[in-house]
Amino acid sequence: EKSVFIKLKIKGKKDEYLIVWTTTPWTIPFNLGVMVHPNLAYVKAKVKNELWVVAKGLAGPVIQNIADEKLKIVEEFKGDKLKGIKYEQPFYEDIKEVYNKVAEGHDKTFSVVLSERYVDLSAGTGLVHMAPGCGPEDFEIGKENNILPFNNLTEKGEFPKEMGKYAGWHAKRDNDKFIEALDKKSTICLNFFSCSPSLYS
Repeated sequence: EKSVFIKLKIKGKKDEYLIVWTTTPWTIPFNLGVMVHPNLAYVKAKVKNELWVVAKGLAGPVIQNIADEKLKIVEEFKGDKLKGIKYEQPFYEDIKEVYNKVAEGHDKTFSVVLSERYVDLSAGTGLVHMAPGCGPEDFEIGKENNILPFNNLTEKGEFPKEMGKYAGWHAKRDNDKFIEALDKKSTICLNFFSCSPSLYS
């Protein structure tokens, strides 16, 4: 499986990004939140002309392997400081009518939420991509934060016509297409062939 690191632009900030990791790129269209651990240390690190938010315990290997740069910490803080930060969903402009309907009456959609149960430093960035309609853990945290379990795949595992240019794309089978789409939006940091935390070995 290909896994990817993705930059999610923080709303209202210039060149500041939440960095998330996922082994299921096809679920990014269903992304409605980002989980962080309230008690872990996080940092803003300078990468070229950008600021990346990652867990302190993973920042060095993530930035070294993705950007081939030394770690330059600008700010350090606990995860609970990130609660409520809004970010830009990568596919929003393509299917904004769908997203607006999903987010209506659910103010925490496309924001950072807290989870002690499902965020750790075993792999990734310490910021966990959350698609409440695609997995039990995500569903649980979504329900706690009044974020809908959005998933409109057909019984054949295909994206329906409401998903615009992505209509007909198949979950899993078209993972590469979603990676290419994210790459065109300049949100991909890196992709590699592994579902294990081998990046850190």
